[in-house]
Amino acid sequence: MLVLHRFTTPPHTCSYLADRLATLEYALALMLSPQEYEDLMNSGHRKFGVAVFKPVCSGCSLCRPIRVPVATFQPDRSQRRNLKRNQDLQVRSADPVCDAQRLALYNRYHAAQARQKGWPDHPTGSEEYETTLVQNPIPSVEISVWEGEVLRGLIINDLTPNSVSAVYHFYDPDCSERGLGTFCILQSIALARKLGKRWLYLGYYVKGCASMEYKLRFRPCEILSEDGAWKLNHEP
Repeated sequence: MLVLHRFTTPPHTCSYLADRLATLEYALALMLSPQEYEDLMNSGHRKFGVAVFKPVCSGCSLCRPIRVPVATFQPDRSQRRNLKRNQDLQVRSADPVCDAQRLALYNRYHAAQARQKGWPDHPTGSEEYETTLVQNPIPSVEISVWEGEVLRGLIINDLTPNSVSAVYHFYDPDCSERGLGTFCILQSIALARKLGKRWLYLGYYVKGCASMEYKLRFRPCEILSEDGAWKLNHEP
């Protein structure tokens, strides 16, 4: 791993739990092998683009990495209905790109989240999108979901020796009844199986954050404990 710069953010309002302060350690990794990133994920790190980060919050350790064992995952009744509901959509896999349709959908999704959940609302330009979601030191795959020639949603995944790691997904807010977020994750699990990977990593699970609760619905799932061991989750 070749690190250009390391820094730690000052304490700031947590993005997941608004009553807490968060502090993040960052490393800008210009070179990073897939195995190195998998090892970093197993020690609690995540990344966007070349920015590798880890929460180091004082008095709080609720950001816990979560992953799904691909071989034993079985969709529940709701997820099976989701697959059936969206069987008319076309699923494509390719290298991540930034174009007008993707950027417009990304900004529409974030505007809807700002209205409904109070997310910060600031339009993203092509340079920021590419830096965050396209430029990548390790292999990645964009799974996009189409209704005819209309882009309805996508998820970007990093690839490491034993895993597919979901980086970010967004979808058409006018199609909320389709459950496209769930559909994208189910497609990522299908990709992991096709590639012979053992796990799908879903980033952090934060107990008490409503926006993170959906991750527990992909069962069985494992959570990285504070002692560094992956443990099967038994929360309802």
